[in-house]
Amino acid sequence: MQETKIVKVNNREIPVLISNEKEALLAAKTAGRAVVGLWSPGTALEDLSAADYVVESLSDATDEYLERVVRRVLGLPWKICETERLVIRELFGDDFDEVYSENVGRGFGSVEEFLAYVKNQYAFFEFGLWALVSKETGELIGVAGLSMPDDDRKENRNAEFYELADPLYQNRKEVLELGYHIFARFRCQGYGIESCRAILQYGRETFGVNRFLVRIAPDNEASKCLAGKLGFVRRKEKPVGPK
Repeated sequence: MQETKIVKVNNREIPVLISNEKEALLAAKTAGRAVVGLWSPGTALEDLSAADYVVESLSDATDEYLERVVRRVLGLPWKICETERLVIRELFGDDFDEVYSENVGRGFGSVEEFLAYVKNQYAFFEFGLWALVSKETGELIGVAGLSMPDDDRKENRNAEFYELADPLYQNRKEVLELGYHIFARFRCQGYGIESCRAILQYGRETFGVNRFLVRIAPDNEASKCLAGKLGFVRRKEKPVGPK
């Protein structure tokens, strides 16, 4: 079975092949086309190995889903969500200079490290540090996003822990870490709380996570204030998370 759907991205019409045929997927992938495997009972997953994305029915291949597949192929960022004033999207290569100049962490010491993060983080996890872009001006005003908790980050070994969790989910192991960095010239304008509220909601709805943590340097009073407004509560000890 083969079906081609046309997806419009940035005013370009891009064909996407959806198929459960190994040779058809391989030929299209080799030609640089976007492909999606169609899995059904009796179809071996190895036969769909040419496809980075797999759906169980054509109805799962929505326009939004296929646009994201095409954006991966073209190296264009996904839009994660919107707020009243912001578009929250994935980072991409053109963001490096500004992210680097604003001393954003995460080990972006070179453009190569940045591009490797952009290429691998989103494709594997579908979350990470995202760009906050002003709807009015198109400017990058900061970054914020979700990550897996990492206890080995040297810069956070002395951090204070704050947790946000629905009481029903206090003992669950699934937890994501919220991070945020509003660039200096855009601070004190409410962008932090606006973006983080949207990201937390996205985490709940998309990944089914109901426990979040932030770790904050002891002297970062502004970050503590923001965490408090979001409902995070200080923990004397590190919150229990996945091992």
